Amino acid sequence: MDDILTRDSLNAQAYSRLCRDLKAGRFAPGEKLKLRDLAAEMGISPTPVREALARLISEQALEQVGHHSVRVPVMSERRFAEVRELRLMLEGEAAARAALHAGSEDVKKLEALHERMAALREAGDTAGELLESERFHMGIYALADMPVLQRMVESLWLQCGPLMKALQTHAMGQPRKQHPHHMVLRGLRKRDGEVARRGIHDEIERTTAPILAYLRERGEDAPAQPAPAARRAARQAA
Repeated sequence: MDDILTRDSLNAQAYSRLCRDLKAGRFAPGEKLKLRDLAAEMGISPTPVREALARLISEQALEQVGHHSVRVPVMSERRFAEVRELRLMLEGEAAARAALHAGSEDVKKLEALHERMAALREAGDTAGELLESERFHMGIYALADMPVLQRMVESLWLQCGPLMKALQTHAMGQPRKQHPHHMVLRGLRKRDGEVARRGIHDEIERTTAPILAYLRERGEDAPAQPAPAARRAARQAA
């Protein structure tokens, strides 16, 4: 029994870590993930990492190339447009629902996350900034108290997180007087769901142009199709 619990715990640890890294933009589109390197970094055996990778393949967050390679998918403009529309709908609704439940302590925690994110941006730590941004958003959506909706949002972030690399090389146009997070926080403080929704929409919209420029530079016009081996891995992991 202890062996089973340990194995399940390690599987969950590996899956959680990979999800966090994908959502925070650690991996770039098309980047190959090396099983043994990931296992060494996490300090665990390759088996739970392999199972976590298979699960992410089944969720279309990763794809298998050939028999032994796993990579981050390269998204097409058409796929990005669909993901963007779903993010606007689902994340906007999650933020609006969160405004109904957020307490003062919840808002303080989110403010602290945003402040850390801003400090990391000033320090030029893009990876750290993206990680804190991911924590900020997931913290908001958890407050909605809608676990099915939250899971759907997390799935979208797994797919679009790698595109955040575009923000390192492509400008977002004219700088805003305030980061959209401030509007979201204002909506949460006032329990105004529509203000919180607008803040989320504003943030998604302001990242659209640099991401599209990044995709067009890569010249991708169709989403990659999973190899037969990936489909087998997906069925086995389901």
